[in-house]
Amino acid sequence: MQASTNLERTPERRAGPRRRLLAVSAALVVAAAALLLTLALSSTIGPSKAAVQDKQPSNAAVQGRMPYTFFLTRYEIHGNPNNPSWVRYHNNGKPFANAPDGSKVILTGKGGWNPKKDTAKGGGRYTIKGPSGAVKAHGSWRVTDFRAFEYFSGWWGLGRDFKERGWQGPPGSASFSGFLTLKVNLAGQGNGTLVAWCLMPVALERHPHVVNPDGHVSDGISLTGGKFNFKNFKENERGGPPYDGLMFYSTDPASSWGYVLTPDGHTVPKKSAAR
Repeated sequence: MQASTNLERTPERRAGPRRRLLAVSAALVVAAAALLLTLALSSTIGPSKAAVQDKQPSNAAVQGRMPYTFFLTRYEIHGNPNNPSWVRYHNNGKPFANAPDGSKVILTGKGGWNPKKDTAKGGGRYTIKGPSGAVKAHGSWRVTDFRAFEYFSGWWGLGRDFKERGWQGPPGSASFSGFLTLKVNLAGQGNGTLVAWCLMPVALERHPHVVNPDGHVSDGISLTGGKFNFKNFKENERGGPPYDGLMFYSTDPASSWGYVLTPDGHTVPKKSAAR
């Protein structure tokens, strides 16, 4: 009986390794299928919303899409602030405006517009602070429409020794003063009207109404409409360092606006290439 029992159990012992092998194979198949499904979903969904919002186009990409561009700019002033010897422009400017209740909106970013087609693109990041300085909201903002641009002649006017560095436009592009009006959307906050301006010293001299009665002394922004009432620009215009403002550029060959940068770092008036 003992021998017979052993003979009856021998096939079960031999079948055991095969069953374990089949079980392992099945588990591997399930794991591979799960991995393929995850990869397929990832490729379909794409990058996260936050990653898309944080990725900003390069200067060249912005200029390539639009003949006129703007950069929210930080001015690095060297020498006497009232009579500097040179300036460097940086793309990390954070111009701001205040509301009557003491709250503040701060913007960063860049974009461009095409006045012939009445189109505009661009955006960046925003921060809204309450009267106490605590952050109330932050996120991305984007341009939704072009409204207007008003050009003002005049540049630094600081003499032949004054130099400019960090030119954000491509070689041959011109920079100029003026007021840009855009329709924008702040994620989670709604739509509004953004007015952004660059006002160089000579532009202020040539257009005195901008100083009085308008009250401007430098660059700034305002954001109004909808739930926004950020129209007090005086603190930003009179602040600094850091000096936060705007720079406008054009690659439009038909335009005679502004000043172009020479190889030695000086700016000279642009002449239209139109014939």
